[in-house]
Amino acid sequence: MRVSVAPELSSFREVARGLLVRGMPPDRVEFEQGQESWTEWMDPLLSGGGARAAPALPADFLSLAEKVVCHRDAERFALLYRVLWRLTHGERRLLEKDADRDVQRLRRMERAVRRDLRELVIRVRFRRAASDGEARHVAWYRPEHRVVRLAAPFLVGRFPSLHWSLFTPDASAHWDRARLSFGAGLAFPEPGPAASPDAGPARPRVLLLGDVPGTREEGDAACFVGPSGRLLELVLSRAGLRTSDLRVSRARWPGRRSGALTWPEARALREELSSEAAQVRPRLLLALGSAAGQVLLGPGFRLDVGRGRLVPSEWAPGALATFAPWDVLRRQDPRERAEARIHFEADVRAAAQWLKSPEALGS
Repeated sequence: MRVSVAPELSSFREVARGLLVRGMPPDRVEFEQGQESWTEWMDPLLSGGGARAAPALPADFLSLAEKVVCHRDAERFALLYRVLWRLTHGERRLLEKDADRDVQRLRRMERAVRRDLRELVIRVRFRRAASDGEARHVAWYRPEHRVVRLAAPFLVGRFPSLHWSLFTPDASAHWDRARLSFGAGLAFPEPGPAASPDAGPARPRVLLLGDVPGTREEGDAACFVGPSGRLLELVLSRAGLRTSDLRVSRARWPGRRSGALTWPEARALREELSSEAAQVRPRLLLALGSAAGQVLLGPGFRLDVGRGRLVPSEWAPGALATFAPWDVLRRQDPRERAEARIHFEADVRAAAQWLKSPEALGS
């Protein structure tokens, strides 16, 4: 049986419930991607009619499926339905089995979509453009997966007072300060004659990794959040580094702020960093905090003796580790805090100065 599913959770959920009601096993279903916009269309064969009631789908599965349906893997719907079938046919705790191959594949897809969503929210740039005499803000971005519908509510929360439109090759999102709507994608980065689209970040000079403060955006500039963010922005500015010089690593760092990394944590982070650096090709890797220093410079790295040393890396011409901004601000003793800040600023200035060297310019 062949069924069409839009790349949205609502579409997959209704189709899957209809299939379950009919008792259709996974090996008898062939999924294909349908229209981009789910308009509550439903094949009468899958409407859920019959003697049996439509089953309630597990909440933890729906949370996972919400991300996986956005992935570009053509087999995602078949994989989701296979796992759902198993969940509803005797394997209720399937998602707790980390060694299961189907579950592993779903988790990898979920992580990829989460990273892509985070990247879009952080990196998208809205630019002012005139439209019918009204100020609008327009952005064009090429995400790796179909994450526009997931990202749009975050962007509304970040820019509630702007009238904006976000265009991607797959879909578009529009906020008029009262209503969020979605439309068709845009194949070329040109949303209008007065717009200046952002086709994605250029090659950055510096890749920031580790305990980087959260970010928000104002106009075209990325701004770091909170006291730690303000300190980082000040130090970067004094060193002569602009926000356009930077990219924040999308690797997921441990939530704790002290203690050595475990070997599985360090290995996973090194794999993510290696992949990201190969794609981004930064000239300098700047590690903020002890954990990032261990990943970048080896398990024997100690912040108190190894910070501030600029060395070559397998992933970039230069690498340097220094304090995380929160580590400077957490110090209660004024003299100790002032000393840490002096070292922090000196390290960042040294990194900025190295970027002007022939070694960095020739990379």
